[in-house]
Amino acid sequence: MKKTLLTLALALAAGGAQAISMTELLDNGSITVGDKLFSDWSEVYFDSSDPARTVDTDNIEVVGIDDGGDYGLKFSILDGEFNVTGDGTYAYLDYTFGFKVTATDPGMQITDATMGNVIASYGWTAGAGETEDAGSFILESVGTEMGADDLGILDVEFSYLAGTGQTAKLADSADFGPRQSVYVTKNILVWATAATDNAGLHGFDQRFSQTGVPEPSILGLLGLGLLGLGFARMRRKA
Repeated sequence: MKKTLLTLALALAAGGAQAISMTELLDNGSITVGDKLFSDWSEVYFDSSDPARTVDTDNIEVVGIDDGGDYGLKFSILDGEFNVTGDGTYAYLDYTFGFKVTATDPGMQITDATMGNVIASYGWTAGAGETEDAGSFILESVGTEMGADDLGILDVEFSYLAGTGQTAKLADSADFGPRQSVYVTKNILVWATAATDNAGLHGFDQRFSQTGVPEPSILGLLGLGLLGLGFARMRRKA
């Protein structure tokens, strides 16, 4: 938790932005970072092995990233909101949300999506045995409409499985053709099996690269000029 709070504080100091809760974003809220508008936030799905469990979206804080690199968002999960303790079978939290990203500058278009700086944990209260299976996984779909994945699929994972060991894929990206806007859907799964296991997701970053909209090339203009000259000659001969 201290590491999560430190990351958020550094982002606020560097970018001068203010954190906003997921609750506010889901209530028709939005964030603008540079020329990127993050809007149309929606809660798509939630499930848990604990029927009494809910997600307090006040504990999911989002802040814009404007540090000289690609514009994006930093997500911080506070107060152990995405922590899971094993139940001896399979304890889990499964949460999905989505949003739209728009390049508000008509001269720029979005060309890729990247997840990184994942902060997650797993552990156990007794010595590791043969049943440890705990971790966090994020599956992201990028598409031309909400829920679609026609532009790309990304995933990150930090987990431990007895007999296999640790999986630490903490960044991923997807490239696609230039778009003025894209839709992002994130599915977060946190799980723990043995009663001594625990796992938690504490934060991650999301960034989007962009490129300038191509202007008519000089060769293209030259071609039009020569074409016009050809028509003029034909007209003169006629």
